[in-house]
Amino acid sequence: MEAVEVSKRESGENPNSLRRKGKLPGVLYGPKRESTSVKVDEKEMKDLMKEITRSTRLKLVIDDETHKVFIRNIQYDHLTDDPVHLDFYEVPDDYPVEMEIPVVTVGTPEGVSSGGIMDQLMETITVHGKATDIPEILRLDVEELEIGDSIHVSDLDLGDLEILTPKDRTVLSILAPRKEIEIDLTEPTIGEELLGEEEELAEGEEEELAEGEEEELAEGEEEELAEGEEEELAEGEEENKDSE
Repeated sequence: MEAVEVSKRESGENPNSLRRKGKLPGVLYGPKRESTSVKVDEKEMKDLMKEITRSTRLKLVIDDETHKVFIRNIQYDHLTDDPVHLDFYEVPDDYPVEMEIPVVTVGTPEGVSSGGIMDQLMETITVHGKATDIPEILRLDVEELEIGDSIHVSDLDLGDLEILTPKDRTVLSILAPRKEIEIDLTEPTIGEELLGEEEELAEGEEEELAEGEEEELAEGEEEELAEGEEEELAEGEEENKDSE
């Protein structure tokens, strides 16, 4: 169990002033004790937080007294994401608590080795039980899982702990590999086929328009010839009458 040294924080100490001095303000509280304002070294706490989880139980040392605690809440700066305040929750060993346990996988599934994909749907499991029974991490052995296999909450065995997460929830699944779409470059694609059809339609329309224009021109020429012939005949008849 990791140990953290903290000191009591006086009521007049400003939290922002503490942070500028490299200290994080916090509070120690629990169902069996009064709340106590504390302060802890910021660098030491940041380094520790990289190695623990929310369900890790710590030894908080204040004035040579040891308190077994969980980190109940962490407040972060919304710009820098640095921690700015910590809540330490102290409970006796046999006291029941509700906690979220991180889920991690161990090993490589056989289904993944044969081309499948592991899809982890849940990162934490919520449990209820004695403080001493709360694990730091829930490790799942997934080496024997084949493609199509899944682990559900109902498959988990956490001893005396009560699992609060719905039992029908899926923790992870081994999915079949995604099929690759093969494209034959020698065959026209759908887009090319549509483009070809559009070009054929356009050519057909142009041919129809050209034929229509030729027919109109031909009809116009025939009408002009007919009118010219009629005019010539009429002039010829008039000339014959005059000569008589």
